[in-house]
Amino acid sequence: MLRDEPTLRPVLYRLPADPLAADVLIPAFRQATRVRGAFGWFTAGWIHSLAPGLAEYLRRDDVETIEFTIAPALFPTERQAIERAIYTPAEVAARIETEILKAAHPDAGALANHAVECLAWMVAKNRMTLSIAIPLPQANYHPKMWLFTDGRDSIAVRGSANATGRAHEYAVEHMDVDCSWIRTSAERVKSAEEMVTDWAVGCDPVLERTVPLPLALRERLLKLAPTQPPTPLDYSRAATHSNSPKPAAARKSSSIFAIPTQLEWQTGPYRHQGEAVAAWEAAGRRGILAMATGAGKTISSLICAYRARQEHDGPFLLIVSAPTTALTLQWNTECAKFGLKPLNPSPGTATGRSTLGNALRRLKSGGARAIECFVVTNNTLNDPSFRKLLEHAQQTVAGLAEMLIADEVHTLGTPSFLNDTPDFLNLRLGLSATPVRQYDEDGTQELLSYFGDTVYEFGLDKAIGFCLTPYDYYFDVVYLDDDELARFRDLSEKISRRVGASGKFDPRDEILRTWLIRRREITENAQGKIQVLRQLLQANERPRHLLVYTTSKNPLQIDAAAEVLDERHIVYARVTQVESRNKAKLGRILQSFSDGDIEVLLAKKVLDEGVDIPQAREAILLASSTVEREWIQRRGRILRRAPGKMYATIHDMIALPPPLQVRYEDSVLNTISRELDRVRSFGRYARNAHEVLAAIRKVHGAYFD
Repeated sequence: MLRDEPTLRPVLYRLPADPLAADVLIPAFRQATRVRGAFGWFTAGWIHSLAPGLAEYLRRDDVETIEFTIAPALFPTERQAIERAIYTPAEVAARIETEILKAAHPDAGALANHAVECLAWMVAKNRMTLSIAIPLPQANYHPKMWLFTDGRDSIAVRGSANATGRAHEYAVEHMDVDCSWIRTSAERVKSAEEMVTDWAVGCDPVLERTVPLPLALRERLLKLAPTQPPTPLDYSRAATHSNSPKPAAARKSSSIFAIPTQLEWQTGPYRHQGEAVAAWEAAGRRGILAMATGAGKTISSLICAYRARQEHDGPFLLIVSAPTTALTLQWNTECAKFGLKPLNPSPGTATGRSTLGNALRRLKSGGARAIECFVVTNNTLNDPSFRKLLEHAQQTVAGLAEMLIADEVHTLGTPSFLNDTPDFLNLRLGLSATPVRQYDEDGTQELLSYFGDTVYEFGLDKAIGFCLTPYDYYFDVVYLDDDELARFRDLSEKISRRVGASGKFDPRDEILRTWLIRRREITENAQGKIQVLRQLLQANERPRHLLVYTTSKNPLQIDAAAEVLDERHIVYARVTQVESRNKAKLGRILQSFSDGDIEVLLAKKVLDEGVDIPQAREAILLASSTVEREWIQRRGRILRRAPGKMYATIHDMIALPPPLQVRYEDSVLNTISRELDRVRSFGRYARNAHEVLAAIRKVHGAYFD
């Protein structure tokens, strides 16, 4: 922990005389799980200075990606190395690991002796992300701030020294250290965190916007810094220029909301996006777009928002809600392409409250064209304090229009949302490939009452071959063994009696739900599936870009599947909630899978929504839920288009009670029928649909003829 390091304490360091690196920065790297920073000048020299701590940070699995927000000027050496890392990451990583690091993790010596190459390696492997802060004309961006946190405590290091080797080793500088566990400096740490967060999203009066490094390269926003590192005189001139009066226009920050010029959405192959926009507008700017994965729901919705803003004479607040953090990160990227500066406020933190308050003040003072964008999770949308602020904004900002875009809108069909809908939001747009909440007609109807009906559909039949990859589909029937069958029939009888007693199926009956989950666990975790997995892998000489989905209801299945992969010496990685909690680790796993270093992803539900892995070419479904939207999401993961990917392959397993001469009771037959409906849905749009439907008829006949 940070607080356990004896040299980490509030103190003012005088450089280069005082040992800032040895006392503060190196120990902080060793203890932190997250590192962020903001710098005007940026070189690889700091890597040489801080190598012992940085090397240990990079060797650990419990740390997040290093995040720096820097000025739009890089020295030639660093720029060339970083450009190669962005455009050919696999090639750069492989070369550096082979020629310099001799391993997947650099040691301190490699870092110190090959700082520029190691900088490129960190960027290529997503161990470091660089965002570029673009200042307004006549403004400058040159903070010097480090932030370290271990999940509990944080320290802030700020002063006059940039992230360069010269600043730490040769220049006359000063750096101030504050620690969150020390009462007298805790507020200063909190202020530093708020500053770095604001700069990272472009929220500052003198910043035009902040963009990811790849986008900055594509848009040619970077300038070359001088061939020599800055001198103290350069800092002095920059400070004098920065402190000079700014024109009035430079004191306000506003997103430049616009449809990217390269988008063709009204004509041509993507004209369905224009049709979706027109349908939503014709419905009074309320409704749901039901569009298949990859059809452009996000783009269509942001075009809807842009056109609504253009026709509104007053400030505009766009709220995007999504069920997972992974999806909010993807929305951040998409919003930035439209010129927006998305904020991800958490109302439960001081930083989040400050971010919300600052945004509200900008809406009040920014005039008729002011715009703010919040991208939040459903939990934040349902947070009472967040709702209160949105309602307060509606009441206090003259002429304000607020629009809600709900991604995966079906996930809002819960009491926490439906019992307290934000009715003051007049512009409402829901997005989903599957807006209907299966087995929950009441929840579906309440969602439709709030958002409006489905106004446009672009189904899988239209998407296959256009924005999704064609696929082959195969299924194997696994019969329950004697013990599984006995438990299955016992639960089926209980379910049948309870439904019969009430006269209908009640999805809110907790006892009934428990029995259904237990019965589903039996079929999802059927022992025979592991043997089928073994056979499929034996028939496949060497899997590549393969997903294996296991049940989330029992950890034994994923362990058994892992044993099969181990038997065949297949390189795999698990993707469960444990891995997904660590964004940096999950990012490294997905990148290694994309690069082909990891052959198989062994996953639970975490890959269902919000994770793009277009390189996946094959999937084995050991277990699938009866919830339609979940298996549609899984199919969407495997059908994403990628270079060289002509088609995908899906292997499905269904566990059924063995056919008997004596007929099963209705509840069992209904279960079998629903499972075959799922298989039929998968097979209907497959390249081998005729073969699949014939096989389904044969299975159906064994139970129903």
